[in-house]
Amino acid sequence: WGFRSGPQLSGGPAGPFGPATCQSIAVRALVVAQESWGSQGRGPIWGLDAMERHDPSQLSTRILAKALSLGASLAGSATIRSIRRTPSHRTAVDLRWPETARTAVIIALHHPAGEPSLDWWDSRSGKTPGNRELMRVVGDLCQWLAKELALSAYALPYGVEDGGIFLKEAAVVAGLGVIGRNNLLVTPRFGSRVRLRALLLDVDLPDGEWPVFDPCAGCPAPCLQACPQEAFARGSYDRRRCLRQIEKDQENPYRIMDMSSMTYAITCIKYCRACELACPVGG
Repeated sequence: WGFRSGPQLSGGPAGPFGPATCQSIAVRALVVAQESWGSQGRGPIWGLDAMERHDPSQLSTRILAKALSLGASLAGSATIRSIRRTPSHRTAVDLRWPETARTAVIIALHHPAGEPSLDWWDSRSGKTPGNRELMRVVGDLCQWLAKELALSAYALPYGVEDGGIFLKEAAVVAGLGVIGRNNLLVTPRFGSRVRLRALLLDVDLPDGEWPVFDPCAGCPAPCLQACPQEAFARGSYDRRRCLRQIEKDQENPYRIMDMSSMTYAITCIKYCRACELACPVGG
């Protein structure tokens, strides 16, 4: 359920960081023109020559292309300066990031509806198979950055309370998508069916370009009706009602087969994804 972490962001079509924020001068001020890369994006791989060192766009292209080659579904960059201006980060009181950090690289992994086990929580490190894959991609990218580009990289923990960032809002600044009426990140290609991790760099890379994308405009919003706890009954996301479903899911764990021993030895929790899977974007 961590993919919904962070406070309520969507207040309907005109809500902060909601679908209509493409029209928001305050948010547009955060965005600098730079291409964000999807799974089909490819960039040339150059040596880190003198020109590239002075051209953040070229350096960003190389780093994001490498992230995709390592298994990321989407990747984008966002400056720490811009991230700090987003709604949740403006009000956060204890952001424990390295002082030298200047840019965050946001990594997304597609979680298709047909592969639900990617999101099943268990007691092993990383909690879900999807998050373990994200951790691998981030770790491999950090190693590559140090070895090939001599750049210092810091893999962020997931939770903000542990020193992480509000990933949805950072992903918006990185150009990966917008916050939809379901209070989730909605990407043009995969809808809300993504999970996120991030790493910090000590170099300046440009923010992502805001996608020309307003997924909730004219949508009948099946996501709002799908919630078993009616968390959107009052027109915006009610975290308390969502937590009721989370607690209910935790009370009904499943036992799945451990393929290494072929025994039903792993207990997992299948958290509700109703509002996410009901979104028609990327389906």
